[in-house]
Amino acid sequence: MKLSNLILLSIISVAFFYIQLWDPLLVTPMYVALLGLSLVFGVFTRDINMTHISSFILVLTGSSYIAFSEGFINYITPSENKLLQGTIIYGVQLIVSLSIALLLIFRVQVSRMISKSKQIELTHFDGVFHWIYLYLVLVNLLALLENIAWSYFEMKSWTIIYDNFEGLVYIAYALCSGTLLTMMILSTRQNHTQKPKTS
Repeated sequence: MKLSNLILLSIISVAFFYIQLWDPLLVTPMYVALLGLSLVFGVFTRDINMTHISSFILVLTGSSYIAFSEGFINYITPSENKLLQGTIIYGVQLIVSLSIALLLIFRVQVSRMISKSKQIELTHFDGVFHWIYLYLVLVNLLALLENIAWSYFEMKSWTIIYDNFEGLVYIAYALCSGTLLTMMILSTRQNHTQKPKTS
């Protein structure tokens, strides 16, 4: 199967699965679990590039997930002030997405600062991941601006992003999950083709 077909099939499968669930209480933990699985797979197969990509996304996404699910954000967001509440909620998500995007843009340099491994290199997938998170930056920025228009300027009809926020985020999760699954499949394929040569 061609690489492009494999990526497309993985993304469509994961997107269909996430959309069927349509519940952040289910989809986000599954996404974090897939990131964890990808990290374990990268460590197990000694694929340092996959390990670093997965760990960068996992640490920041996992921290954000814990902060929201445990209610840390709710403690500092006054419910009576919708402008401040929305600004903090969407602002935190914007900062997390931007941090991940920047980390992934400079992934090779950051990986080389962390590890002295000679296997650290730019992969075919590095160019995909940062665009996914730049898309999430755009979604969160638009949500933040829409919240300001809705709560401060009383534009109550402006709820396009708010009404579709989960779906827009699920698109990014599906793209990232499909790309991670494709990385794992290709890593397994490469390991199988290299084994006969070394034996």
